[in-house]
This record gives sequence, structure tokens and C-alpha cells, in this order.
Amino acid sequence: MVHRPLSRQWGKQRIHDFLQADATAALGALLETTTEQEVHYLPQLVAQLGQPVYFLAGQQDPVMELKYVRHLASFHPSFGCMGNNVREIDHCGHLAMVEQVVSVEENIRKILNQYHP
Repeated sequence: MVHRPLSRQWGKQRIHDFLQADATAALGALLETTTEQEVHYLPQLVAQLGQPVYFLAGQQDPVMELKYVRHLASFHPSFGCMGNNVREIDHCGHLAMVEQVVSVEENIRKILNQYHP
């Protein structure tokens, strides 16, 4: 929950700035925003979630590679034995909601339709 929502234009501009930045610098900045301790806590957090959990993963994500997404997803019972809670998005890096808007929407609709057809 946010105390005071940011304007939509501000968010769009931040994403635009990030995408236009030098790739190495942008990746470094992104990696610096999450501590190693937080990363190691993620599996415990995922394992504690009682509701269904799904992961949308970009196939070309250099920040959170697909194998790591699958590893993290495996800590939740929804994973099953085949990664049933992981959805791969073709031609996509780390910012799926910007890079593949239609695919993200389609995946979310498919997931929701499983519970409310």
C-alpha cells in the first residue's frame, strides 16, 4: 500500500529514463537497490504465501534469469513438479509490463480465468 500514489506521468518518465540509460549503469543501479540479505529471504517469503502465486518471467531477462525465477517459484506449493506457476514471456527482458504489455495482460487473464471462468 502506498501513502500517496505518484502520478502516472512521473512513473512513465522514470521507466523511459531507465530504458534510455546506459545498460551497464542501469543494471548496476537496479542490482544495488536489493541487498543480498533480501534476496536470500525471498524463498522463505514465497514459501509462506498461502494464496496461489504466479511468476511472469521474461525469457531474455538479464536481471532475474528464468532458471532463478523457476528456483524461486519452486518454494511455493503452486509450483507442482513442472513449474505450473511460472509463465514465460517471449522476446522479453526484465520489464515485462513495459516490453510486452499484451502478453502480460493475456497471461494475467488466463490465470484469473482458472479461478473465475
